[in-house]
Amino acid sequence: MARMTRSLSVSLLAFAVATALTTEGRAQVADRTQEPWRQYEGLTALEIPFANGPISMEHVPQVWLKLNGAAPRWFGMDTGSTGIVTSAEHFRPGPGDVAQGPGRLVYNSSGRILNGEHYLTDVVIQRDAHTPLATARVQVLRVTHITCLEHARDCRPEQNPRNVGFMGVGFDRDSAQGTAVSAPKNPFVNLRSLASGQPVSRVRPGYVITRNAVHLGMTPDLTRHMAFVKLTPKTHPPGVPDWNGAPMTIAVDGRPGRGTMLMDTGIDYMFLSPPDGTGLRRGHVAPEGTRIEVYLPDRQRPQPAYYNLTVGRRGNPLHPAKVEVVKDAGIFVNTGRMFLQGFDYLYDAAGGYVGYSWNGRVSHEYGGVTPGVSAAR
Repeated sequence: MARMTRSLSVSLLAFAVATALTTEGRAQVADRTQEPWRQYEGLTALEIPFANGPISMEHVPQVWLKLNGAAPRWFGMDTGSTGIVTSAEHFRPGPGDVAQGPGRLVYNSSGRILNGEHYLTDVVIQRDAHTPLATARVQVLRVTHITCLEHARDCRPEQNPRNVGFMGVGFDRDSAQGTAVSAPKNPFVNLRSLASGQPVSRVRPGYVITRNAVHLGMTPDLTRHMAFVKLTPKTHPPGVPDWNGAPMTIAVDGRPGRGTMLMDTGIDYMFLSPPDGTGLRRGHVAPEGTRIEVYLPDRQRPQPAYYNLTVGRRGNPLHPAKVEVVKDAGIFVNTGRMFLQGFDYLYDAAGGYVGYSWNGRVSHEYGGVTPGVSAAR
């Protein structure tokens, strides 16, 4: 009997331990599901202050890069495109670079088409003019000439242009910019080494953009107060992951519609393809008094993230330079960079999330965030 009792006690203890471990495991999964910032525990992020100061209406934020054969220089950081474009004086191909044939990149906002030759090369990402942080290996377009779309907003044809330096770090942009998903292009999500000597796995592919800086990678401190939105996967070649655009619901003068949203640091204005029935004239700017409400990822209770503006009421820091109503099909909004006056913005390329946190600089009259995780319904 004593042996039986001892055996039963051992079995019960083993069952209790297994149950506790299972329960703990489930709790950890639940925590990571409801609090996705926990997946960044133990990771690090690299802070890069913008070379030309905080986000403003007047300029595209700039980051220092070094390409082969040239000194470090600032590049405009653009979340509305994907890929680096540079003029010849800022990149001279050398040993280890791989020629990949002719290419082009279309900027729909301006109507400019940058044409040139593609190279696979190493790109050093720097904190400033003197301090390297990480090295990425990506495809770069060495620009030989500029042409223009038929109805370009701001374009002048040019041969052998100089002072071209733009870095696109957005996602879901290939169809819009006329490029093929064939090679890694975004340096922020294709790091190969860290200047610190730490394993590159310490920096998760993705970034957090604030009003003053971009942080490569994510940490709990940067993301704890974010409203995460799960993205849907997009077909892509092996090793070149991509995600579909961020979902949103927009209401224009009370007329709602579902579509996608692009947070674009490359422009100071908003362009909008509105729902039917708004009365807005496509190809014109929205008139003063137009009320625009953006819900991310759609209208929910509690609301994960949202903001609003009334055209012409410029006391709202989120107000863009103008709101241009475009002729494109579908419902979408390009917020422009003034979005970052009120929000911090996350893109997790590994997990397939965008995230929004309210930075506290703007009155809740104009927007807000409820931390957590959601998806478009």
